[in-house]
Amino acid sequence: MEIEHCYNSAMRKSSRLITQFYEERLSSVGLKAGQFSILRAVHFCKETSNKELQKILVLEQTTLTRNLKPLLRDGFLHLSVDPKDKRVKRITLSSSGKKLYKKALPVWKGAQKELHHKLGKNETVKILSLSKSFVDKLAVG
Repeated sequence: MEIEHCYNSAMRKSSRLITQFYEERLSSVGLKAGQFSILRAVHFCKETSNKELQKILVLEQTTLTRNLKPLLRDGFLHLSVDPKDKRVKRITLSSSGKKLYKKALPVWKGAQKELHHKLGKNETVKILSLSKSFVDKLAVG
């Protein structure tokens, strides 16, 4: 008996394996993969909001909040009120957040190189292409 392929199951399985791969490496600096992604996005944005991070990282509000909590609690991110709209909180890296990002960046780069080596150029190019295709065709908003 052949079981029908499920795109969702296949992608979730692959995503979990890649997440585990990065988390094993980032654990040396005390970060989860999602937390590093947030630090990286905030680093590149300089200043952002929850809504902007949700869009950039394609995350639901509850998932983003769960990943933000420890970064805020431990003082790696700073929240401030947007002067133009008091309802909006602006997110920036604190000085300790900048230090943590600088410490984690070489670990992440090493993981990138290691994954590229394990999978090969063709597969890593396919991952990026497939991800772009999903975002272009499936992302809402």
